[in-house]
Amino acid sequence: MTAVFLNPKAFTVVTANQSATALAANLRQDEAGMVWRSSNLTTVYVTVQLDGTAWDSVALVGSNLRASDTIRIRAGATAAIVDGSSSLTVDQTFAAWSGTAPTNGALSFKLLGAAVTSPFVRIDITSTGNSAGYVQAKRLVIGKRVETDGVNIGAEQTFEDMSSVEEGLGYTTVDRYGVRIGWKVTLDGIKDATYNNDWYPFLRDVGRSKPFVFIPDDSSAYVQTQAVFGRVNSTAKGSSPASDFNVVEINLLSTY
Repeated sequence: MTAVFLNPKAFTVVTANQSATALAANLRQDEAGMVWRSSNLTTVYVTVQLDGTAWDSVALVGSNLRASDTIRIRAGATAAIVDGSSSLTVDQTFAAWSGTAPTNGALSFKLLGAAVTSPFVRIDITSTGNSAGYVQAKRLVIGKRVETDGVNIGAEQTFEDMSSVEEGLGYTTVDRYGVRIGWKVTLDGIKDATYNNDWYPFLRDVGRSKPFVFIPDDSSAYVQTQAVFGRVNSTAKGSSPASDFNVVEINLLSTY
């Protein structure tokens, strides 16, 4: 049981199978309405370029993928290398998701056993027979994860209805919008070195404005109903109640 926090690295799109009205560049955007959509289901892929610093995790957020679909990730030194099968630093294929079905787009993720610095990453998706006729996703997140041995007992999952409700004498008017998922979690037992080398830079970077992937338990059968792509919605904080023992408290809310 591992709780995962994944902060997105910046990337540029090199090439992709993409619709003219839903470009792969939208995978860099944090707005839910901005999506990447493939033009068909034949050779669905996107190749991106990173900055050459270390990364160890990939997540595809808010997709229309099914549990039977697969994702292949290849990484290497050049765009030409990731189009092939040799000189790759990463070449892994995995199921899009498993367990309880998602209700608002699937989250697919791969946690590598070791970090790599390869700047080019190609993601191929096999979704044969998808009834939509295309693959769609809201965000691609590649980065170096921060993780800990689960969240503390007492973690709260919240549901924030974004609808506008107006009530008056004898009437109620509702403009219906989505319900966003939130979490209130505490993480403890964090060593000084881990807090200062991993958690401090993560929290300093995301602040309250930058969204990230949060997976409360990466081995749970309920990842699709637990994991969120969201922002801190109140002040996150770290404390040190004992020597070499740190506590992090985070409240976050999904972006959609």
